[in-house]
Amino acid sequence: MMVHEGIPLLLFVLLTGSCTSSKVLINVPEKTETAKEGSSVTIPCTYQRQKDETIHTLLWFKDPEFDHALQVFKGTIVYSNTKERPQLPDYSSRVEYITDATSFTSQEELWIKCDLKITDLQKTDSGKYNFRFIGSNNKFMSKPITLTVQDNPCKVHTEPSKLNNPLSESHEFTVRCSTFGSCDLYPEWLVHTSGQKQEWMSSLSNDMIKLTEETEGGRKVTKLNLNVTWMDDNGILSCRPGKSEDSWQIRNITLSVEHAPKETKVTVSSENVKEGDSVTLSCTSRGRPDVSFTWFKNEKIEESQQMSDLKLINVKPEDSGEYYCEAKNEYGAEKSNRIKINVKYGPKGVKAQRLDNINDLKEGDKLTLKCSVQKANPAVYRFMWYKNDQTQRETSETFIINNVSADDRGSYHCEADNGITTAKLDEVSVTVMYSPRIKIEGANSVKMGTTLILTCSADADPQPHKYTWKHTPGLPSLSFPMNNKELKMNKVTTQHAGQYTCDVTNTIGTGSDTIKVDVLYPPSNFKLTMKREVREFEVISIICTVQSFPQSVITVTGPQGDLTSIQSKRRNSTESANSLSVNLNVTESDAGMYTCKAKNQQGENETKQKLTVLHAPKNVTASITGEQTFGRELTLTCEAHSKHGPSSFEWKKLVNGQLKTVGHEQRLHLCFLEVSDSGQYVCIVQNSIGNTESLSVEIKVKYAPNINIVHNMTIFTQWNWKLPVSLTCSADAYPPVTVYKWYKQGENTK
Repeated sequence: MMVHEGIPLLLFVLLTGSCTSSKVLINVPEKTETAKEGSSVTIPCTYQRQKDETIHTLLWFKDPEFDHALQVFKGTIVYSNTKERPQLPDYSSRVEYITDATSFTSQEELWIKCDLKITDLQKTDSGKYNFRFIGSNNKFMSKPITLTVQDNPCKVHTEPSKLNNPLSESHEFTVRCSTFGSCDLYPEWLVHTSGQKQEWMSSLSNDMIKLTEETEGGRKVTKLNLNVTWMDDNGILSCRPGKSEDSWQIRNITLSVEHAPKETKVTVSSENVKEGDSVTLSCTSRGRPDVSFTWFKNEKIEESQQMSDLKLINVKPEDSGEYYCEAKNEYGAEKSNRIKINVKYGPKGVKAQRLDNINDLKEGDKLTLKCSVQKANPAVYRFMWYKNDQTQRETSETFIINNVSADDRGSYHCEADNGITTAKLDEVSVTVMYSPRIKIEGANSVKMGTTLILTCSADADPQPHKYTWKHTPGLPSLSFPMNNKELKMNKVTTQHAGQYTCDVTNTIGTGSDTIKVDVLYPPSNFKLTMKREVREFEVISIICTVQSFPQSVITVTGPQGDLTSIQSKRRNSTESANSLSVNLNVTESDAGMYTCKAKNQQGENETKQKLTVLHAPKNVTASITGEQTFGRELTLTCEAHSKHGPSSFEWKKLVNGQLKTVGHEQRLHLCFLEVSDSGQYVCIVQNSIGNTESLSVEIKVKYAPNINIVHNMTIFTQWNWKLPVSLTCSADAYPPVTVYKWYKQGENTK
């Protein structure tokens, strides 16, 4: 349906096109819509096209008729998208075609909006409206929708409807707005004034309004009287039916007031302007007729032009200054505000200066360099110093070295930074006269018997004129070359080891360097210190020392192997450079040959010494030779082990719990064994160290029984033949008696 602006459309119907297809391809409302003259209406519409279809022609018709002869629709074309069938000019300013793609209803179909909006409705706009589209595949015409435009007695009419000639300032101007007399209310005026609240005015609210009613034509007129000023230029006067809220009933008149330039103002595209930038100054001014502009810099004309912009391309420091513009037309001229352009640029005229005034800079002198900047905007806030392109710690304008050394030689430059750019100055070469800085080159070690070459290299300015060599601890028998940077010694010995110093002198002073040289040689000058003869269990020291370089690994071995492997209960050892000391608790097994062996990378060597261990007799044993039988011969033999032979033997027999000496020879000879010879015997062997006693041996002499018979009658003084007689036989013998036999004289009783 057709709807007034702001009235929602509640009902839609589907209209089919003019083709034979029964499918609905255009949606428009099917209803008669009524609208008032001067108002606005929007006819909703959507049409469907295939995804692969191209639409060539879109048309809105008023009161169309089909020409069967030409096979086309004819009528008033309200809207057209093609020049072949153009829009009627009367609608060009009053019709708006509203469209956008909505959404796919399927994979192949798209519905598109085709609304038609008509403003400032005329009575002649009444009629039937149809939408027509012609595509590459189909043609369709919607069913008509009827629009009826009713009389509107309150439709406003302004006189004049527009101003053909501009007004002058202070010109009194009257404009009329009228409606038919049948309208209940008088029209209202609205004057659009910048910065003020906008209110519709009637005679009751403003002295500028005057209401009249004309006899001729019976119209109600509201007059607006204005005394225009320059501020009314481009102002809008609006008139509407009294109390109407329909914005489409409003009629506007735009004022044009000629006046001298006003509100002349300058703005700048950027307040932060750097050298090389481009900046635009823009001048705005209200004036009618159009104004021309003249630009001033520091009160001097910079450029006169019709254009309002002053463009400064690739600005330079000299473009800095105070700018303003002057706007001018036939009614007068006005100057703008002033804009100050401050072109910022990096440091210029940067150079380094020597402030010390010393031509020949020597070690210990003071060096002063200054980084001079001719101009910069803004001022330089940081300086960076470089020596041979290496950053230095100094960040101030002046670079000072209070005590110059040779290390301070080189090329210096500084960079000045003011936040815009960093400027680099030319390099300044600084030379320093200094005493020799020495380095001795050569081997730190040399093999004995070979050649030693040392070279004394000196860095000095000016060049050295004297070289001197020294040796510590000193070689008085050796003569060193004078004033020669190279020292060469053939067939070096151990005496050549030590520190070598080279002193080099120039006109500034003397420098020196020292190198330690080691002479490499295998172990020599052995010394094995130990007793040659010791008593057993005596603690002795075995010390082996040697001379060598580098230090040797020393081992001492004896009959028991490496001494450091002997149980720690019997020894402790101490090692130091080229020395090994072992304290040993000696036993008989330690007697023999001892070897001290030393080894380093240059070779190995050894020395030997024999150890004799003295001890008391050992392994003393006593043995018996012969038959241990009464009357026979028997020999006891004493044997012992001793480094030096025994000096005496002593035999002792255990008698009544005490040992009693029975002989002093190695052998104790018993020619006729008596029973009394039985018993325990020991042998004691003695030498100069001590004596040792053997384990005891026992002699048991075998002898025949000695019989003794006793009876019980011995206690009576006379025989009592009535008592029994008891006889007891006892026998002393070795081995003991085991068989007893009784005999009565002449017969065997048992």
